[in-house]
Amino acid sequence: MNNGTANGIALHHSPPTTMPPRERTFFPHQHEGRTGDHLKPSPHIAFVETPPIENAAQHFQQQYALYKESVETTLASLVDKPVPASLYDPMRYILGIGGKRVRPVLAMIAAAAVGGNPHDALFGGIAVEILHNFTLIHDDIMDAAPTRRNMQTVHVKWNESAAILSGDGMMAVAYQVMMRSPNLSRLRELVEAMNTGILEVCEGQAYDLEFQDRRYVALDEYFEMIEKKTAKMLELSVRAGGILGNGSQAHIDALAKYALAIGIAFQVQDDLLDISAKDAAKLGKTIGGDIIEGKKTYLIARALEKRPTFTERDQALLDEFINNRGLPEERVPEMLDLFERSGIFTSAKNEVERLTSDAHKALSALPDNAGRSMLHQFALMLLERSH
Repeated sequence: MNNGTANGIALHHSPPTTMPPRERTFFPHQHEGRTGDHLKPSPHIAFVETPPIENAAQHFQQQYALYKESVETTLASLVDKPVPASLYDPMRYILGIGGKRVRPVLAMIAAAAVGGNPHDALFGGIAVEILHNFTLIHDDIMDAAPTRRNMQTVHVKWNESAAILSGDGMMAVAYQVMMRSPNLSRLRELVEAMNTGILEVCEGQAYDLEFQDRRYVALDEYFEMIEKKTAKMLELSVRAGGILGNGSQAHIDALAKYALAIGIAFQVQDDLLDISAKDAAKLGKTIGGDIIEGKKTYLIARALEKRPTFTERDQALLDEFINNRGLPEERVPEMLDLFERSGIFTSAKNEVERLTSDAHKALSALPDNAGRSMLHQFALMLLERSH
């Protein structure tokens, strides 16, 4: 799978294919963390020596699985209060429906990339994951979404009031979890990063809602919206990891550039997959859902920009989409054909390639270590996907 392409897109500045032998890392075992490595006593984490691993992708997959296991174990124990059930049951539900746990794992990798202990960033990364899920609960209400990851959304399974309240409560839980981090010497910096991240995600969602009422959205406006709504949480993840890993400001800035680039690339890729994916079950939603719902994606913003060059028939189709705030499901193939014929798909793939290249370039400012290599592999994991 890891062939240096993302759905046929060449990814520049790919990481080296070999890893240093016998790198010291963190494995979850039933021992105490060694105090010399500034880990608090833990029932889950201990230092061990990894066996030599020839392939960077294999090393990444093994480490990702280990980090994710630590995340899942910790998440499962966080919300243990039984009552009021209408507050805490929805929290446990949304945090328990799975996913790749991209944000907390990314925070841990970022800590390693600046030379820190990845497990010092575990609680900070989980705090970002909780904030992310809090925004999803509220987004699903605003979008009237019935399902997420093939499961009922919180407001459908319970009701809107319970969803709003549990989402609000999750913000407090996120800060409680963050405060359990073993290294809080830069707490003010961490809190400022989280507050900025939350506010900018809200700004991005506000732009998204405003775009629904507008006939025209420029590409620059689209990029500003997704930078705030989607990429900002990834930036917050690496900032948290960099701060908790005690990285320099230059290294944290490099991590932020990397995360914003892969975050925007991820969303453009997501816009492509929404209409071009082959398996709705793996996609987790209806293929063409963005077209049906009338969303102003990269593809639509690009189509609006190119509208003067379209035939009358294609202009009429685009106008129908705008005027009716979407198209019926049976009309989705027509829009797919328009995107293909007009070169919009090619433009989107080129954008993903450019952003991915920018992300890899940003990493050159970081120390040449296994954490940096994992960040290269992380970008490939996000973009080499079919759903």
